[in-house]
Amino acid sequence: MEGDIEVDGRRVAVQLGLRRVDELCALAGEDGRLLFLDRTNQAATPLSSSDHILLRGGERLVRGDVATSDNPRLANAIRPTLNGQTLEVQYAKATGLALKENDTEFPHGRLFVESVDEVDVEIPDDVTVVVQETDVYFVVPPSPEGVSEVDLEECGKHGRRPPRGHKYRVRVDGTKHTLETATVTGTELLALVGKNSHDWSLNQKLHGGRRVRIQPDDVIDLCKPGVERFETVSRQAQQGDG
Repeated sequence: MEGDIEVDGRRVAVQLGLRRVDELCALAGEDGRLLFLDRTNQAATPLSSSDHILLRGGERLVRGDVATSDNPRLANAIRPTLNGQTLEVQYAKATGLALKENDTEFPHGRLFVESVDEVDVEIPDDVTVVVQETDVYFVVPPSPEGVSEVDLEECGKHGRRPPRGHKYRVRVDGTKHTLETATVTGTELLALVGKNSHDWSLNQKLHGGRRVRIQPDDVIDLCKPGVERFETVSRQAQQGDG
């Protein structure tokens, strides 16, 4: 998604989302001076080329010559959101690891930030982000080494909403499957385990133990918090119970 930011008083069209600062320096033009984020009611924050900043449109960048610190302590704490709660950040920047350490349950989980489109962005431990009031961060349980998919069952067990725009590991009966999209129908889930809606019904198990019957044409949003797993039930067995 594209939007506008302000650079030294002029509007510049940019790709919004999490951007590396050296890309913005190129847009601003290299003139030997530092690039700063102009914050309301705060001193401007110096930006290093390797920093990352989440652009939502409307940010103001200015050129300057003096920076007393690469990561200054702020006069007023910044209050982004982490896991639905307000977080107080005293410095202008933080690494992904430092932000995650505020999560007592999953300090070694996977950190994401809500972006301006349908893809939430993962922030690695060693990436430094310029923290802003509008940032919304959340942590999901860690994945096994070498696994990029987000485990839906683990997120559901712990009440964490899965990130948008990623691959997901979904348990149907006793087997986990990888899905490429965040929406899927009941029929498609049955097909993952070689079953059809004529002979089988599908239940969705939610956090807390509640089960919901999924109809064949129902569209399930896997990013909805609380979804743990799915299970199939033979329609013949249901008729026999009746």
